[in-house]
Amino acid sequence: MRNRPVRIAVVIPAGLHDDILDTLASVVEYTDPSRIIVVIDDTGTLAETSAQVRDLSGDIAVIAAPPRAPGAYGGLWVKLAAGYTWVLDRFRPRIILRMDADALMLGAGIEAAAEQALARDPGTGMLGSYRIDPAGEPRDFSPAARILHAEEGLRGLVHPRCRSRVRHYARLARRNGYIPGEHALGAAYLHSYQAARDLHQAGWFREPRLAPASLGEDHLMAMLTIAAGYRIGDFGGPADPLALRWRGLPAHPSELLAAGKLITHSVRSWGDLTERQIRSIFAEARATGSIRGAEP
Repeated sequence: MRNRPVRIAVVIPAGLHDDILDTLASVVEYTDPSRIIVVIDDTGTLAETSAQVRDLSGDIAVIAAPPRAPGAYGGLWVKLAAGYTWVLDRFRPRIILRMDADALMLGAGIEAAAEQALARDPGTGMLGSYRIDPAGEPRDFSPAARILHAEEGLRGLVHPRCRSRVRHYARLARRNGYIPGEHALGAAYLHSYQAARDLHQAGWFREPRLAPASLGEDHLMAMLTIAAGYRIGDFGGPADPLALRWRGLPAHPSELLAAGKLITHSVRSWGDLTERQIRSIFAEARATGSIRGAEP
């Protein structure tokens, strides 16, 4: 049904080395049944596991990654934009959650937490690990600002059409108070329906010219969100639901569970624990409702 209302849409890009089934199992376990989950297949092989995906939930759709959008950075943004477009062409979600495949949901309640945060400030269109990290330390936007400066400058002339679009969106964002480089960490962030709808209706999710960008997908998504007139809200600090770090977990799995965190990234590593061990701890918690795990 076109524009069918759902409480949450989840968009997950999947690559060759991702344990997408385990990540999907966490999403199915902890999201509201009023949902749609979209996996963007960047492998071309998920058809082989489609039966296992369907066994997890009938609310999961697998779509092919768009062509000529290789790798990460701008290419990943084009893939995510295709996922957002697929959702918004068919559904009307209250919120859209974008997650990496090496992120996991750890508990229920992300919908209510996001709805409450957005209701407190209707001008906020995006929630994530923004100005402060899980330890309460300020996040540094200067590396992203340097990349943006280069993209807008002479280096960007290598891809002139991409440079033109980056300069256009950066100019619009600056009019709305954009601080160059500011963004919510791409591991997991949320959009309100209103913000995502406005980007979609403006045609901004159909920008294949951004594929060569050296900016991260999270840099681009934040810039476009601000260009559309919305703010970013902190949702990943010490008291917030998201516990995200770019590489590895921000704390031991048992600490994250005991703290009631709802989404974490990255499960690739923590200390001497491997991804397999980390996923096993969280899978046991899903199965038993416990917070037991290996000791920190």
